[in-house]
Amino acid sequence: MLRLENIKIREELSSEDVLKIACNKNHVKYDDLQNFRIFRKSIDARNKEDIFYNYTIDICVKDEKRYSKLKKIDLAADEKLKLVLNRKSKKRPVIIGMGPAGLFCGLILSEYGLKPIIVEQGKRVEDRQKDVDEFIETGKLNTRSNIQFGEGGAGTFSDGKLTSGIHDPLCRIVLNRFVEFGAPEQITYVSKPHIGTDNLVKIVSNIRNHIISNGGEVLFNEKVIDFNIDNGILKSVITEKRELYTDTAVLAIGHSARDTFEKLYEKNIKMEKKNFSVGVRIEHSQKMVNEAQYGNKSKLNLPAADYKLAYHNKETGRSCYTFCMCPGGFVMASSSEENTIVVNRNEQICKRW
Repeated sequence: MLRLENIKIREELSSEDVLKIACNKNHVKYDDLQNFRIFRKSIDARNKEDIFYNYTIDICVKDEKRYSKLKKIDLAADEKLKLVLNRKSKKRPVIIGMGPAGLFCGLILSEYGLKPIIVEQGKRVEDRQKDVDEFIETGKLNTRSNIQFGEGGAGTFSDGKLTSGIHDPLCRIVLNRFVEFGAPEQITYVSKPHIGTDNLVKIVSNIRNHIISNGGEVLFNEKVIDFNIDNGILKSVITEKRELYTDTAVLAIGHSARDTFEKLYEKNIKMEKKNFSVGVRIEHSQKMVNEAQYGNKSKLNLPAADYKLAYHNKETGRSCYTFCMCPGGFVMASSSEENTIVVNRNEQICKRW
């Protein structure tokens, strides 16, 4: 494909109209096009007097030699990222936890024919919805099925932000897989994508069904309580209901699984500490943030604005920074334990409530 960059659009247009402008700017005949994709769409709001969308578009044409000055894109690059799994063991791997990490681990392993067993202490995402609704309406908490715990993890009920500070080609593969299972295609090219809670419930369910169709198995409402380890070699994973004989376990347990970390510590499993961060949830008027970021002159139908701030102390090496913003959203109760208070942010689901 050929890449058309720095396409500035100052009005709301269809993708086809944007493509025509991009072709005209780069002297590409529209009739020569065979296919195209929007690779990136971002908002440039540095000048409040002139806010515009900045597009990058990839195109396929009948004769690339005719447009030799345009940048070429290697579509085979994704093929080079495919995993190579050389597993000799006949035992099925066990994945503990079915948040984003466990879900995608199960997806990949099942597609390689390894038939993983996923153990999740919470409920299916469809049943989680009922527990979340009941907690919001009545305050009754299910400590195993709530906004943080259950299939899909905490992100499922906090709008599904897909931002990352890393620049790894695998990120695009993850986005493409989400689209494959029902996410809107725009998440692959907007600068700060999110899926939305209502979409995520369906997508997570679709991924789970795909894992099962490939021979995987999911054990819901079942908690891992112990590990059988002999001379440093894993023999089995023990749940409340059964013993799963395996030599491979993937810990995708999230940050709140303190009991599992304690059990691993008892088993003398080596663990490394991370710096401890304290988060504070703050609400701003969305109107104030919009005016600060966009001004009040743009005619574009712009989304709710966000921002990011960071402070780095050179003497201590520590930082203070904003993260996980939910523009246009709400702060909501997200407890997973009795007699505790946890707040999270959510966009689409709270609008329904």
